[in-house]
Amino acid sequence: MNPVRFGLVGTDSPHAISFTKLLAAGTVDGGQVAGAWSAEPREDFPLSSRGAPNSQTLAELGVPLLDTPEQVAELSDVILIVEADARTHADLFHRVAHFGKPVYVDTRFAMTSAEARGMLDAAAGALVLAGSPKRFTHEFQRSLRSEPVLTADLSGPLPTQPGHPGLSWYGVHLVDLAVAALGPGCETVGLDDGVLTLTWPDDRQARLSGPAEWEPVTAGRLRFATGEESFEIVAGEPMLTGLLTALIAAGRNHRPTVPTTEILDIVAIVEAGNRCLAGSTRQSVNR
Repeated sequence: MNPVRFGLVGTDSPHAISFTKLLAAGTVDGGQVAGAWSAEPREDFPLSSRGAPNSQTLAELGVPLLDTPEQVAELSDVILIVEADARTHADLFHRVAHFGKPVYVDTRFAMTSAEARGMLDAAAGALVLAGSPKRFTHEFQRSLRSEPVLTADLSGPLPTQPGHPGLSWYGVHLVDLAVAALGPGCETVGLDDGVLTLTWPDDRQARLSGPAEWEPVTAGRLRFATGEESFEIVAGEPMLTGLLTALIAAGRNHRPTVPTTEILDIVAIVEAGNRCLAGSTRQSVNR
C-alpha cells in the first residue's frame, strides 16, 4: 500500500516533530508527513513561540512548509490539527473539514461543548478523529478487560496554560482515559479534597487527581467485578506509536478512532470539572 500522507496544521506542539520522526524512521510503518503549516505566534499563549523553531526542524527533516492550512489539506490523506492552543481548533477544523478527508484534532478537541457540536455538525464528509495519545498506548489497552470497569483511579500531572484553565490543558488526558475505560454517559462531576469524582448513572465512578506541576508519568488502577488491573504511561515519543498506528488505520478503513458520543462527553466533563475547580462542589455534565 502507498503510505498515508499526513498534513500538519500547526507546528508548535512537540507532537509535530515526534510524529514526523516516528514515521520517517519507520518506527510506525505506513505513513509519512507530506507538509506542514505554522501559525503566527500569539502573545497570550507563550508556547506558540515554539512554532518557528519546530518548523525549522521539520524543514530539516524534509517536510515542505506551506502557506495555509488549506494547502496542507489539499496534499494530505489525513489532516492532523496539532496546533497546541485548543482555542484555535474550531476555526482550523472549519477551514479544512470541507475537503472531506479524515481530520484528527490532537488531544484537546474543543474548548466548549458548543464548539465541539459545531465542529461535528460541520464535518460533512470528513471523518472526525480524536483522542488523547494515552488511550491508544499498549499500557492502557492491556489494562482493559471484556467486562465493565466499576471504578477507575487515575492520576497524572494537572498543569495549566494561559487560556486553558483547570482540566483544559493536561487534565483532559485523565478525562479521556476515564471515558475510554467507563464509556460515555458520565452524569456528574464532584470535587472533594482535591480529587475530582466522575459519576455515571449506575454509580460507577472515576477519580482524577495529580500535582499541578508537570511530570512524565500517568497511572491508573481499574477495578472490575473479577479483580483489578493497573497501568503506568510515561510521556515521550514511544507513547505516540499507538495513536499513529490508529490514525494510519483510520486513513485506510475510514473508521473513527473515538466515537462521537465520547468526543462530546470528554469536552463536557472538562467543562464541568472546570466549574468544580472554580468553586463548585458538584456539577452536572451538560452536553
